[in-house]
Amino acid sequence: MIRRPVAGKAPPLLDQIFGINADFKRDLTHWATLIHPEDRQHTLDRYQEIIGSRERFLLEYRIIRPSDGETRWVIARGDIESDNEGHARYLVGTVQDISKRKADDDDEIQQLALYDPLTQLPNRRLLQERLKHSIEVERRGGKKIAFLMLDLDRFKSVNDSQGHQAGDELLQQVAARITALLRNVDMVARWGGDEFVVLLEDIAHSDDAARIAGAIITDLSKPFCLPQCDSVQIGTSIGISLYPEHGDSYEILMDHADAALYQAKDAGRGCFSFFSKDLTIAAREHMELETRLSRAVEKQELSVLFQPQVNLISGRIIGAEALVRWQDPIEGLTSPLKFIPIAEKTNLIVEIGGWVLRETCRQGRQWLDEGLAPLTLAVNVSPHQFQRSDICALVATVLKDTGFPANQLELEITESGLMGSQDQATVILNNLRALGIRLAIDDFGTGYSSLAYLKHFPLDILKIDKSFIDDIPFHKDDMEIAATIVAMGHILGFKVLAEGVETPEQLAFLQEKGCDSYQGYIKSKPVSAHEFAELLRKQAAA
Repeated sequence: MIRRPVAGKAPPLLDQIFGINADFKRDLTHWATLIHPEDRQHTLDRYQEIIGSRERFLLEYRIIRPSDGETRWVIARGDIESDNEGHARYLVGTVQDISKRKADDDDEIQQLALYDPLTQLPNRRLLQERLKHSIEVERRGGKKIAFLMLDLDRFKSVNDSQGHQAGDELLQQVAARITALLRNVDMVARWGGDEFVVLLEDIAHSDDAARIAGAIITDLSKPFCLPQCDSVQIGTSIGISLYPEHGDSYEILMDHADAALYQAKDAGRGCFSFFSKDLTIAAREHMELETRLSRAVEKQELSVLFQPQVNLISGRIIGAEALVRWQDPIEGLTSPLKFIPIAEKTNLIVEIGGWVLRETCRQGRQWLDEGLAPLTLAVNVSPHQFQRSDICALVATVLKDTGFPANQLELEITESGLMGSQDQATVILNNLRALGIRLAIDDFGTGYSSLAYLKHFPLDILKIDKSFIDDIPFHKDDMEIAATIVAMGHILGFKVLAEGVETPEQLAFLQEKGCDSYQGYIKSKPVSAHEFAELLRKQAAA
């Protein structure tokens, strides 16, 4: 309890709250300077009204403490005490620091303003702010944004038959499932009712949005367990718009995603649709291809072809590169350029790469058992395999299981596979070299490395990318690049192999520059194991 004079000094009990010391002049003129400028006039006016009316008072206002410059909220409450003649003499009451409560109230207001109270997801206001900010960021960075609008299928029947409590529980579980499928940088918001919106930032391709949409559709089609029923089935339809293809503002992207959502519902529900019909078709075909590819190994649809590698001096076959092919049951023989990128995005590349390695070594062992001359078989290792799987353990197991000699196996690693941590890459390469196998850098010149960078790695072969061979002898720059790679490769102790050799002029140029070996259609296209064995037999008989 304090008794503050209407005109005079304030009691020292308030010193701690107001951050003042003994030197502070405690008249009302100086006291008013403690009140926050934005609150000062209103607060002083209210005090004058209270003194004039003698009413009980309750005031909240901010102060700025002289001791530390900190802003605090205080609440003053009490009465006016008068003298015998009825003149106001004191403000009698309490002053309390309520800064923490006000901060908590502000947080609660912020939560209510920007988040859905049922699911605790961002609401459409926060989504709008985030999307507008994302557009500004991505406009400068040149990246894509995907806007996915979801509408739950069969939610109304659950809500009507089992009650609103069950419906609320279902919405909370839906929110949790969607959130679990997203990256930390993505956002899922509740749009209202049984509609949700997903914002995917910094995506490289529309396929990324299609993949997330497909994962959400699959996950939400699985049964939900509710208190009233332990197996509730719903589903979802999704409309997708992309920035910048389908709009450059929040309003346009929202409208286009909504239009795409109706397209998805018209297509039969339980599917997604892009605002562009052509893009929708392409994305669905891509996902169907991905689904079929996931079963390709199991269904024995993959095969390995072999392209001869030839010594440039002797003209004799000294090895072969193993190349995977896929006989898709729908599209037939499918180019690796089409299915390998899908495999790399979905982690199928680890399974496919392991199968190719094992099949190549098995075939190589069979040729040795048939009496064919020993030769090197080269197998490609994707960056994903090299960086994120235990490639050393795989190679050791395959060599042991198949009995193929380690010194006849060569692993081809692209430049991008070696990028990142040089120390980690060196450790992996040294472990592979310890197994006795050969190591090659594939497609050299198309990535970010340099010959100086590669000298740190224990490599044996440098393969010149086909793009530098194609225009020989018509493109002087390519000729100079190829000649430089051959010369510098030899200086660093590498053997050099040229890919994609197709003409006598290219072959003559490479011979002149001292290239060690080549592969390409001038000798042979990739052929089956049987056809390659015939080439070896003809060579032996020559």
